[in-house]
Amino acid sequence: MKGPETVGALNRPLRRAAAVLVATALLALVATDLWMAGVRTWWDRHSITGSVTSSLLVVAFTGLIVDEVVADRQRRDRSASVAVQALIVFGQTRRAYAAVTATGDSGSEPVDPTEELRTVATMLLTASAGLFDDPVARRFLEESERFMASMLRTVRQRSGDEPGDGAREGLESGMSRLNETVAPLVARLSPEDRSVLEGPPESGA
Repeated sequence: MKGPETVGALNRPLRRAAAVLVATALLALVATDLWMAGVRTWWDRHSITGSVTSSLLVVAFTGLIVDEVVADRQRRDRSASVAVQALIVFGQTRRAYAAVTATGDSGSEPVDPTEELRTVATMLLTASAGLFDDPVARRFLEESERFMASMLRTVRQRSGDEPGDGAREGLESGMSRLNETVAPLVARLSPEDRSVLEGPPESGA
């Protein structure tokens, strides 16, 4: 089932094509009225028809332009909102990743990775509805879910206080893919907003 964002993306070319078609018809109407005496005479004899036709073309063209401007503004507002949600989820995922890959001699207070992963799961459930309708955010959502499952599997399977070399390499690869999927969303925000939402880099992220 297509979400609103996907349906809107499919309708945008149709709206633009309709606007071009109406504008072409309006220009053709004006041009023939100016340069073709026969057409001008015909419109003079059918003034009501000409008035209605020209009015409908002007209204259709104006409506399509206004609709596209409003839709474009809504897309920009929504894209920023989706990016903020994604970056918040990404920040918590980084914290969970740092907790899962933390070494015993890091010198910092140990953090329970299970609790961090539980927080990631809750945030993904909350944000999934907003992220799913945006194609770019949906890829980030899918990658986040896969990465969270990998971290959870690592926590459950490891025998010591920290993951083995193979598990660590797999998590590093997953974190790299997550960074790639979140990058287009981060680019939607200003540097000031990014610095506030991202916070200080986590160890290992």
